Amino acid sequence: MTSSPGLTQRRTMTDLADVSYSRYPDETIPVFARWFGSWQVSVERRALSVPELTRRYDQAAPGWNHTLDRLGFPDAYEAMLRRVLHEEGSDTPGLDGRVLDCGVGTGVLSRALARVSPTPFELDAIDISPRMLERAGHGLRAAGVDVALRQGDVCALPYGDNAFDLVMTAHVLEHVVDPRVALTEMVRVLKPGGLFIASTTRRSVLGMMIHLKWHTHRLTAHAAERLLHDSGLRNVRCLSFDDSPVCRRLSVPCIGRKAL
Repeated sequence: MTSSPGLTQRRTMTDLADVSYSRYPDETIPVFARWFGSWQVSVERRALSVPELTRRYDQAAPGWNHTLDRLGFPDAYEAMLRRVLHEEGSDTPGLDGRVLDCGVGTGVLSRALARVSPTPFELDAIDISPRMLERAGHGLRAAGVDVALRQGDVCALPYGDNAFDLVMTAHVLEHVVDPRVALTEMVRVLKPGGLFIASTTRRSVLGMMIHLKWHTHRLTAHAAERLLHDSGLRNVRCLSFDDSPVCRRLSVPCIGRKAL
């Protein structure tokens, strides 16, 4: 949503997640905005810097798998990926191809893909946290996944254009002040016709709890779909973690394909 120069854009609690991120000051994330007559009350929060985020995820790494297990994400990711593979059928890229996991964490999403993929795949994985990467390497290799790990920022991916058949990311885009920057990079390295899978924090009570700790964006399904579509992806649609009530209330999974 954009407006002409000099005009004030009206934002409400219900459409806050749908406004253009470029209208907010650098390094802040919108929390609340509402009009009261001619007065606007808004709250924005400083985003965590890359060094701060790295430090926090390094500290969280030892117990990260346990946290995700308690929330039910390993099973939720597996069910979601199995559904995607079934619905996309023989047109699904990445199977017996090259896959990139952006913000791999401890590798939970990639391990779920390995469990449902009918063929092996070559995996590249990137994360800003060296402690997360260390645990991802142990878990993925133990699961028989051929993985190349790199420490880096998803806003400046160290890979060439059109390099991957499938690009995945789970709960990473919402950490970026302007998620479009990271999405542009992810789409850049995806092959034309390739599949993109993302899971983002939902705009909900549980999503607010995540925001309070991690300073993240929270997105409605509509805002997530529009974000992917505006990045150049097509056939965008949001799914649901139907078999996991907690994950369903916390996350919005979306898929799309890079335009040919």
